[in-house]
Amino acid sequence: MRAALSFSVFLALSAGSVLAEPVNDGHRDNAHTVEAFGCWGDEHGNLSGGMFLAPTDPDAIEIMEALKRANGSVPDNRIDIVFVGDGYTAGEQSQFHADVDGIVNSLYQYEPFTSYQNYFRITKVEVISNESGVDNDPTQGIDRDTALDMGYWCGGTERALCVNVSKAYTAAAAAPQIDQVIAVANSSKYGGVGYPSNDLGTVSGQNSAAADIAIHELGHSFGDLADEYTYGGPTTYTGPELTPWDVSILDRTEQLDQERKWFRWMDANMAGFDGPVSTYEGGNYSQFGVYRPSNNSMMRSLGRPFNLVSAERLMRQIYKDVSPIDDGTPDGSVVARDGNVWVTPMQPLDHNLLVYWYLDGEFQINLFGQHSVDISSLGLDSDEHELRVEVIDETPLVRKQQIRDNFLTASRVYTIEADASVCPADLNADGSLNFLDVSLYLSLFGDQNAAADFNGDGSWNFLDVSGFLAAFSAGCP
Repeated sequence: MRAALSFSVFLALSAGSVLAEPVNDGHRDNAHTVEAFGCWGDEHGNLSGGMFLAPTDPDAIEIMEALKRANGSVPDNRIDIVFVGDGYTAGEQSQFHADVDGIVNSLYQYEPFTSYQNYFRITKVEVISNESGVDNDPTQGIDRDTALDMGYWCGGTERALCVNVSKAYTAAAAAPQIDQVIAVANSSKYGGVGYPSNDLGTVSGQNSAAADIAIHELGHSFGDLADEYTYGGPTTYTGPELTPWDVSILDRTEQLDQERKWFRWMDANMAGFDGPVSTYEGGNYSQFGVYRPSNNSMMRSLGRPFNLVSAERLMRQIYKDVSPIDDGTPDGSVVARDGNVWVTPMQPLDHNLLVYWYLDGEFQINLFGQHSVDISSLGLDSDEHELRVEVIDETPLVRKQQIRDNFLTASRVYTIEADASVCPADLNADGSLNFLDVSLYLSLFGDQNAAADFNGDGSWNFLDVSGFLAAFSAGCP
């Protein structure tokens, strides 16, 4: 079983030494903003916060996309989460590693990350800052010279911990690939935000809630999930239906009658997830007019499991970046009669993916579950054939068939070449061409036998006779 991959990359990055020019003397540009999630828990883990405008640099998205494209040239079939540190001096890199390890270990305690941890690759990028700590820690007005310009009081909110997005991505570019970036501050002060449009989150490395904050923010930035708590917005929501999967204006009866949102999951309950699923009023920052799928999930309170509706969304996002076929004979290959084809499915920790083989469109029950096929064992005639393999994750965490078909299923098609050693005009199969084959062909032609239809067009005419004579003249190999 393949373990989750982990790499550590050293990057000597001083403040300002990045691809993007620093703005406002190296601090965040307050003239440009982006929507971000800021979620903070009380002593019981109950969350509050909401969406707010976080300062950002104007070229952040372009830089992010360019760096992702550049790193995308490296073959990969994993979700790459890249951790970059800020406010860690050269002598504090061991603290950075310890902070990240604590977050990652906690991530794999929550489903579906537990079962699918082999699908993730964690990269830690060491970033050296000139000074220890980040801005406005512990109080507003403290300014520190750090590589990524992280600081509290972002957008006027104390616990909002922001970062220079371009600098964070430039640092993350030292990783083999980038899917999600988490910027870790050398701080114990509670804080963090999620940047959905930038696939980026921030977290305080030494705060006791750091791991759960990071996981909650991944729910936003990776899963596009909404907050399920009831603070920060209007008491009663009166707007249109909400886009995120885990909030809705439709109650239980309306969802079931209209077959919308999480109607497939009603009353579902599964170990490792918050449940049972129904419609619980309150969510997306409002107490009334909005429903959430479960009573108290990770998107509502820290330290809680995800609910099954959110898990289905996370599964979609996992398989958006990871193919169920990890390796194998390349798709579209032409395979010799004495060759073989093979696939290596991805491997969750709690179950195997299913492997189906089809020969000329017909399911081969004797090959079910096999990871390789010996072509010579198929008992083929001399014609060209098509062999298709389909790998499917039949996890119960997905109930919408369209998601399973589009994301949890992968297939490859192979062409098995015709047998060139067969002599088409040797109709009696005695290994030689003579008058006996001619006589047999004339008899078959007169009976309109399929063997005499040389061009396979379903009719018997001079074209078939011409084809036979050409094959007869060509001789046998």
